[in-house]
Order: sequence, then structure tokens, then C-alpha cells
Amino acid sequence: MEVYERINLLLQEKKLSKKEFTEKLRSLEPKLNSTTEIPSEKSVYAYLSGRIGIKIELIPYIAEVLEIPEQLLFDDSTRTRKTYLKHILKDISSEEKEMIKEKICPEQNSKITISKDRFHKINDLLIYAPEIFLENLENTLKNYKDLTLKFTK
Repeated sequence: MEVYERINLLLQEKKLSKKEFTEKLRSLEPKLNSTTEIPSEKSVYAYLSGRIGIKIELIPYIAEVLEIPEQLLFDDSTRTRKTYLKHILKDISSEEKEMIKEKICPEQNSKITISKDRFHKINDLLIYAPEIFLENLENTLKNYKDLTLKFTK
């Protein structure tokens, strides 16, 4: 599949008209290396129809408009996606890691909340607890915290 065909397919999937795509692309003001000008509306339509080849310097802008990685304009096969993912994971940032974790394990990101009433009831009862119980409770809660943090990293 040619790149222009892939773009047209993505436009259909995203329910984005060629006119909307063209407007968004041109609003990013991509400059062509050969002319240092923004491609005309007519040129963008020619790219989308396959009449003229898409200039390589437009690829990042096209991907931005479509909200996809540039790689997906060329190949979306499982093999390529795995290769791309391996490449990203090689030197992943903590921000990227958190983003992936949120997508893969959303339940781990939700924190247990205790209602204020329950918290205050427990807090009020703690004055009756012996010191040894309070020490054990504190240690147990710290262990739960450490265990939770260990499995969410």
C-alpha cells in the first residue's frame, strides 16, 4: 500500500475530510525544502490522490495531523509494530513508562480511598490501643505500602 493510500485510509478511519486534513496540515506551516514555502491546497490534494509524491519533510506534519506515529504511515504490520515498540522500550523515559502503565494496568493506578467518616472513627479509636498494637499497625501499613509500590513500578 502506498503512503497516500494509507493516509486516505486513516482519514476515513478518523472521519476527517480531505479539506479538513488540508486545512490542519497547512495550519502547521510545513515548509518544503525545495521552495521553503508551505504546500498549496492544490499540492496537498495532489499528494492525497497520488498524482505527485509526498515530500519526506511533510511526513512529521502529516503524522501530527493524523495523531499517529510517523512509522504507521509506512507499515502497520505486527512485525513492524513490535520492532518499533522494542526501539522505544530500549531507552524509554519515565513519562513514557507511566503512560504505558496507565494503559496496560489502569486498575493499579487507582488508589484506595477511605471515607473521612471511617478515617475519623479509626483515628478516634486509636487512643485506646496499646503502644505495641500501634507499632505493629504502623509496621504493617508500611509493609503494605512498600509491597504496593514494588508491584506498581
